[in-house]
Amino acid sequence: MHKIVENQNNPELIKLLRASAVAYTKAKYWEIRISFSLIILSLAYPISYVLIIDESLKLALFGCSFFLTIIVQIITGKLKGNTSKGAIFKEEFDTILFILPWKSTLNRPDHSEVSKLSIEYKGKIIKDWYSCNLLPSIPHNTAVAILQHSNTSWDIELRKSFREWIIGILASYSILLFSFFVIMKVDGLTIFFISYSILSFYTHFITLIRGHSSAIGKREIISKYLDTIIRNKHTISIEKLRDIQDEIYFTRQETAKVPNFFFRLYQKRMNAIAEDYIESINRTYNSP
Repeated sequence: MHKIVENQNNPELIKLLRASAVAYTKAKYWEIRISFSLIILSLAYPISYVLIIDESLKLALFGCSFFLTIIVQIITGKLKGNTSKGAIFKEEFDTILFILPWKSTLNRPDHSEVSKLSIEYKGKIIKDWYSCNLLPSIPHNTAVAILQHSNTSWDIELRKSFREWIIGILASYSILLFSFFVIMKVDGLTIFFISYSILSFYTHFITLIRGHSSAIGKREIISKYLDTIIRNKHTISIEKLRDIQDEIYFTRQETAKVPNFFFRLYQKRMNAIAEDYIESINRTYNSP
């Protein structure tokens, strides 16, 4: 085991991870409920508009969809708070473990809040957040870079898989909706009502796709930079590692998140990819 990960199961550090998990889960709570609600409404709206004969009822339904769109935008904006908390807790975990200087412009976490959220954690026992298989002889700064790379590459693959899943939902729904219009011979006015009513559905999921794409793009730049340094055995300064940590912190604040059920579904695969990378790097540094 490399010295850098020896303290990762320290109770105070685990508290930070537990609190971070709770903060992110709270942010995901409303995001996933908004997503499922919009999926249900996207199926209900077309059927309702076609079945309703009374034009006044159609207008009332149209009005309801308008106000719902506004409510979704308001709720979505409020999700940022818990996301920021989750990011700052993980930032403190990393900086303590990696022995990196704290960024002067960031406020440190409120540790009374860390304790409060940590107690709320009900998931599996958190331990060995980073791989314990890292070669002990690897220089400290390089080891930090390797673990930062694990952070970015893990998240990239997970977000890519979830983004493909969202795109699949939108594509399937669009095909079904077009088929519904054709089969039911829906008139132009009703198509307009339906299209406007489901606008929040498309807006929500396209925003998620763009958010994940943005995070993937930023993390791929970091990942490629780190991989080049690591594989070529270049030295890297603490200052550069701190700059990279800044970028990791910023991408952790992305409001588009991967639901816990999807995380659990892909966790074994992502862990296997991360361990394979560590083994590859160990062989590189074990060779003359």
